[in-house]
Amino acid sequence: MSVESINSALVTSDIGLAFADKPADTGFLAQLQAEFSNVNSKMIEAEGALQDLATGKSGNIHHVMLALEDAKLSFQLLTQVRNKLLEGYQEVLRMQI
Repeated sequence: MSVESINSALVTSDIGLAFADKPADTGFLAQLQAEFSNVNSKMIEAEGALQDLATGKSGNIHHVMLALEDAKLSFQLLTQVRNKLLEGYQEVLRMQI
């Protein structure tokens, strides 16, 4: 298996990994905003799937549960990253010069 096929598998993966073909010069803020956008779209998709299930447009409860769990895990990960960033910032503020 070649590196190119692994990179293409990561880009098209269901779990949202997109490591390949990212420009190296994107800043931390741009990457963080992209992840916020990604989590937001997952939450919107999960809510839409839930509404479709409730209104009877969709009968596939497995798809709805997977979308809900994916959105929940993405949000929890984003929350933990935010918490670690805040802890690091507070640690820098406590440093004596």
